[in-house]
Amino acid sequence: MSTRTVVTAVETFPLEAPLLDGGYGASKTRLPVRAATLVKVTTSDGTAGWGESFGPPRLIAAFLAEQAQALLGQPVDIRENLILDRLSLGYHHTSGGPHVAAASGIDVALWDAQARAFGVPVAHLLGGRLHDRVDAYASSGYVTATRDAAEFRDTMLAHAADGFTSVKIKIGLTPEEDRRRTLASREAMGDDGLVIVDYNSNATVASVRRSLDRLRDLDPYWVEEPLPPEDTAGWRELRDLHLPLSGGEALYTRYGFRDPIAEHRFDIVQPDIAKCGGFTEAQAVRQLAAAFNLRLSPHCWGTGVAQAATLQLLSAVPRAPFGMAGGQPLLFEFDQGPNPLREGVLATPVKAEQGTVAVPDGPGLGVEIDEGWVRAHRLADHRVLVR
Repeated sequence: MSTRTVVTAVETFPLEAPLLDGGYGASKTRLPVRAATLVKVTTSDGTAGWGESFGPPRLIAAFLAEQAQALLGQPVDIRENLILDRLSLGYHHTSGGPHVAAASGIDVALWDAQARAFGVPVAHLLGGRLHDRVDAYASSGYVTATRDAAEFRDTMLAHAADGFTSVKIKIGLTPEEDRRRTLASREAMGDDGLVIVDYNSNATVASVRRSLDRLRDLDPYWVEEPLPPEDTAGWRELRDLHLPLSGGEALYTRYGFRDPIAEHRFDIVQPDIAKCGGFTEAQAVRQLAAAFNLRLSPHCWGTGVAQAATLQLLSAVPRAPFGMAGGQPLLFEFDQGPNPLREGVLATPVKAEQGTVAVPDGPGLGVEIDEGWVRAHRLADHRVLVR
């Protein structure tokens, strides 16, 4: 008679990396630090799994400490019930926020641990590995303190020199500056490249229309987060733009995505594994999107752990509704902003080659954590260990 594998220890690693020159970000705000919280789950068979939670580490670590207590002794293979039960019993906390981001890191770690125990990549548990490589876009064009046009243009040219033919840039500043940024990106990527524009919800229906009137001729591949997610009426109004809209990075769980997907508020669905509820909820969101014939392109703006998890999800996304020819590429968001955490947490960081990224093929997330580096950089004033 076999003994069921259970969780025996949970350890969290709040991380921060200060940025130079006032940081960088989007039109809504600049961030002075890059931050994340890693989660390590150890099981009764000696396997360790890693996950990542998005959000302010001092806040997320506290939620993780509370959730970790309840996780001890629980079977590793029970994941969906873990999240749904927590949402149901804690309905007064709503289905979104830092408590869900914390649960996301735990969920990813549980999937990683079980896949490692089986000796297979997580993609094998998500339905099977369908893609060995995926196209990547350079997530860049951030807003800096200077907002220097020449510096921005040089950044776009550097991405092209690195082999990227697709880029996402931050706009939502002024219509004139939005056009200058988009034009510089189009010139760098060429006529056949992809240029994605991201407002990060720093707009109204009227300001989005005015901005897009100035840059529509530059063929934006999709328009990301033109409005805050709660502006449901505004999203409906923007359907007459006849440009692909994307959103979802600020949504949590299948419940948060249900109505936007059912109402076709956007064309490209963008769950973030490190905040939406981990693999469990990202997989549910993927299936919801498929049911409504919408594309999936996950948001990814974290460390190498979040990158590896996102690549595992992408590698299991079916080709449907497209056939053997034509269709749209699966796109991996490859953050290009300075972030010591992104490369530091992995023994071998994720790399792009000529605009594509190989899906890690090792067990679990497919990557190895540089645990010495992670422990050395954990916030000294916020250690959480549950045993």
